[in-house]
Amino acid sequence: MHLRTKLNKTILDSIFKREPLARVISMGDFNDDPINRSFKEILKTAANLKDLNPHQLYNPMERMLKKGMGTLAYRDGWNLFDQILVSGILTGKDYSRFQFYKAGIFNKKYLITEDGQYKGYPFRSYGYSGYQGGYSDHFPVYIYLVKEVSLNSHDAGE
Repeated sequence: MHLRTKLNKTILDSIFKREPLARVISMGDFNDDPINRSFKEILKTAANLKDLNPHQLYNPMERMLKKGMGTLAYRDGWNLFDQILVSGILTGKDYSRFQFYKAGIFNKKYLITEDGQYKGYPFRSYGYSGYQGGYSDHFPVYIYLVKEVSLNSHDAGE
């Protein structure tokens, strides 16, 4: 088990012990794909909302990986090491509080290497030959959190 996963598990266990319905977001470069043992067996992440309980972690990145998407390329294959996990309570339908809406990989054209051996890979800052002028060897990931807004006459400025 990776050190990052051990630390994540320890912290999450401590949070959920004190607050079983904690609204938690865990994110980072985990150096593992969403389908690896560290996520499926240790953190016990779920890829489907219907299989989720409130204190379990939902990993929206798993579906993206299964569709062939990734945040970094290695030897012509994609990995999705950069992930955002949310606790099950954030995936409900109570929009009076912020709730998870969707996740994505930010892979705009200017972040992609346009030619050469690494065409299609993230446009990195540094390579074997030195400074490349790019951004990173990983694409960023993001999530949307949404909340219902009620507009009454006071809120609307009337």
